[in-house]
Amino acid sequence: MLKLSSVLFIFLVFSQLAFGQEDQYLFPINPNQQNYLAGTMGELRGSHFHGGIDIKTGGVTGLPVYSTNDGYISRIKVSPVGYGNALYIYHPKDGTTSVYGHLDKFEGRIADYVLKEQYKRKSFDIDLNLSSTLFPVHKGDLIAYSGNTGGSSGPHLHFEIRDNAQRPLNPLHYNFSEVKDNIAPYPQLFALRALNQQSRVDDQYQTVQYSLRRSGSDYYGISKPEVWGEIGLMIMGYDLLNGVPNRNGIPHITTKLDGHVVSEIEINQVPFSHNREILVFRDYDLKKNSNRSFQKVYKDEGMTIDVYRQLLKGGKICIDDTLEHEIEIELEDAYKNKSVIHLTVVGKKPPQNLTVLEKNFRPFGQKVDNNTLVFMGKKEKTNGLISEIYANRMKYELLPSYYVNDYAIYHWDLRKGLPDSINVCHEYIFPELDIMIPSGKDFNFFTDFMDISFRKYTLFDTLFLQVNYEGEMYEDKELFLIGNEDIPLRSSFTAKVKPKKEYKNRDKVAAYWTSNMKYFSYEGGGWEGDKFEFRSRTFGTFTLLEDTVPPTLKIYQQNQNKISCRINDDLSGIKDYKVTVNGEWVLMQYDAKNNYISSEKLDNDKPFSGEMVITITDNANNTKVYKSNI
Repeated sequence: MLKLSSVLFIFLVFSQLAFGQEDQYLFPINPNQQNYLAGTMGELRGSHFHGGIDIKTGGVTGLPVYSTNDGYISRIKVSPVGYGNALYIYHPKDGTTSVYGHLDKFEGRIADYVLKEQYKRKSFDIDLNLSSTLFPVHKGDLIAYSGNTGGSSGPHLHFEIRDNAQRPLNPLHYNFSEVKDNIAPYPQLFALRALNQQSRVDDQYQTVQYSLRRSGSDYYGISKPEVWGEIGLMIMGYDLLNGVPNRNGIPHITTKLDGHVVSEIEINQVPFSHNREILVFRDYDLKKNSNRSFQKVYKDEGMTIDVYRQLLKGGKICIDDTLEHEIEIELEDAYKNKSVIHLTVVGKKPPQNLTVLEKNFRPFGQKVDNNTLVFMGKKEKTNGLISEIYANRMKYELLPSYYVNDYAIYHWDLRKGLPDSINVCHEYIFPELDIMIPSGKDFNFFTDFMDISFRKYTLFDTLFLQVNYEGEMYEDKELFLIGNEDIPLRSSFTAKVKPKKEYKNRDKVAAYWTSNMKYFSYEGGGWEGDKFEFRSRTFGTFTLLEDTVPPTLKIYQQNQNKISCRINDDLSGIKDYKVTVNGEWVLMQYDAKNNYISSEKLDNDKPFSGEMVITITDNANNTKVYKSNI
């Protein structure tokens, strides 16, 4: 017969096997009481997937933050951007690492250690990797206080749990009772995109957005779109948690076509190295041009992130008959609350000589969509409807795909060749596409006015590149046009431009990106003989500007206890700052989003006394020096 202690031991073992390590984690702020979130794991942020949860702090800073489990502080990072003041705790028992970001202050002994290291290294920015013996912690130990540092847009605690490969996991899977959620996700719209020239959505090669009708947790398409060929389905919506209005991401989406799963997406583990893939995971064009965040349920070109649990034909909806087809999309949050979208699409084969009537049709001339050049010409009684395409030193004849109002719409497969010119309806158009650049390999392209290099991982998909030089449009500027800013990039390309204008202060020159010639974004770069080289992760218009104006500063405090000021630079931006008093370096905490620096003493009992020197340097190495006596 087993003793009671043995039975209890067996029960505990089986309990741990059943529930795993997840029950052993402590909520890091206000434990054992209801908490509210401003953000959840995997939601679609500007240029990345959110890597954890954002815990609200009631709009204030300074709430105690506790270690979620036993372990030791393995890393401390202080930065004016990103996570700001951040702690990393390694938990040897299961190999995870918990991360605490945007902290206001560290706990006393940790804060003292960091302060000494900052003075030792004479740097506010610091990234420390620590031994296991320096700061061991137990679950529930006070480690810091919540704040609003770094790239935070308001007071909160950013909290992550990472696996042994430093990939963020979903903290809401760790059975925290402090967060309540019994609200199902809210789908708002769905969209259908024609994915190749033979595909159609409501008779056209286009993307169309559709509304939904709600009935409880079920949603129904108001109309029955007519489709043909390969179609990409996209969803726009959000998830809510109890007690807060913040709109969060939807981590789990399953799509079925006629009862068969075509895709299952689960965003619960997002490696940081794949964060840029959000630019193609979410529809880039709709986000950029209409600020609508549509998540694709299919796998687009260039996607390598492992969020697809099931995938049939790339998750695309493929219709090649004239029947009705039922689509079901199940949206599920981290707490298993579910909503279901029910759609019906009707297969419709594109008829010949189809004319579509649209009240709000806007002629667009020409555009590139995937591998297709879409162009149009206005019909008249006297002109022919066969377009003549001049490419590969040959002439090709192309019939219209369909008509919209008084315009004939044509689709040319750019993989057949890049047109030099097109005669359409007795008018010539010039696509001005210079070269087709494949993705997945290194590629160099040379012109008279610039050389461009693409690395293996720069592009998501095949690129049809257009470049140009404009030197006469502005008297004091020359413009280098590289690609279309509506095309996202996974990583940077390198450009070596060949300026024709003279630059008086060559050492003050940098490359800048601009969309309107009013605001300029610093890209940097440097001279290589007569060429100027820079790198960018954005296509568009670039120019070279001289920055000869030093930064500015405005003093707020300068006394024996405190030094503070606002620093700013109008063009290239702040690169460095330094404050000394009586020749001794002073640590200045840097709030980059408010352009504000403030002193923190190594010894609070020692007053500032003597000559104070503040030196601010911008990215063009212009320097502003302010001197005063304290």
